[in-house]
Amino acid sequence: MRKEVESILKSIKSRAKSRATGFVIGNTSGVFGHGRFYPMPLRETHTLMYGGVIVRDVETAVKIARMVDGKVDYIVLDSEKKIEKIYYGKNDVGNMERHVRQEISRSKILTYKGNDMAVEAVDFLLGQVVGDIGARQVAIIGFGNIGSKIALKLVERGVYVRAYRRDQKKLKAIVTGLNLIKSEHTISPITQAKSIEAACKDASVVIAAADSRGIIKEKHLKGLDRSLAPILIDVGKGCFADSITKKGNYSIYRIDVSMVQKHMFAALFETNRHYNGKSLGRRTIKNLGLNLVSLGLLGKYGEIVVDDIYKPTIIIGVADGKGALMKRTGKYAKALKKLKSLYTIH
Repeated sequence: MRKEVESILKSIKSRAKSRATGFVIGNTSGVFGHGRFYPMPLRETHTLMYGGVIVRDVETAVKIARMVDGKVDYIVLDSEKKIEKIYYGKNDVGNMERHVRQEISRSKILTYKGNDMAVEAVDFLLGQVVGDIGARQVAIIGFGNIGSKIALKLVERGVYVRAYRRDQKKLKAIVTGLNLIKSEHTISPITQAKSIEAACKDASVVIAAADSRGIIKEKHLKGLDRSLAPILIDVGKGCFADSITKKGNYSIYRIDVSMVQKHMFAALFETNRHYNGKSLGRRTIKNLGLNLVSLGLLGKYGEIVVDDIYKPTIIIGVADGKGALMKRTGKYAKALKKLKSLYTIH
């Protein structure tokens, strides 16, 4: 374990140059065939170089956290509770974040939710390969955490979602809940299907998010809408049978979370810097009578909202004290002019 972790750390540091470094400790549902962790690919943004591992249990996560603490700027933890019960320890119930936090004292901690990245990746993908997906019928096979989140995103786009999972009682409860949650302005519904074949009937997109491999067979796809080239999306579970994947009769996509992950981690990094940096807060320039407040705080009435209270380059507006900006700022024209002149803001 130590040799593999040190190899990952070495690769991160050698490629970081002047960027911050991060080590990701993720977790996943499902049973590991062998080993207690596996490495994830090295990835980079303009501000962050990172790599890491996916672990099967809390004990492994804690051991690795101890090895990397202080050797990278950030340890990035998957905060979702996905560890299988068979991997619970004597003193844990799969809550990786809680136990790892207790071990980290030198590196900064960032957290993310792995399943939410998968959901965003599906949404981004459909926006590119389909474009205007509103009013289309989409089948979602597997309606657990990921499948139900995808459904809510799609129905909010005006998609007619038909959902299937084996536990019909749970499916009914989830579908009912999501239809209550969705906007009252959304006409399209999420409906329950009693079989995979029924879910796929007249659908032009099939999203496979079930845990079972090869669960979707050719016979289930016979009723697809052929007026448009059907699109199949595997969320990474291997749900489509070999007879479908090998023949090449369909456009089959496998979601790639790397793009979403890179942007999300970059946002986490910037958020951490903003909320823990000097630019967050309030500042009064007494000799000019200017009251500044940074983005990320609720501005008091009349405060000028800026991107940086010490070196502002952008004036966002004047706070109304209720979480919004004033629409009419005539009485603050002189103050705004002074601020623009002081910092040469155009």
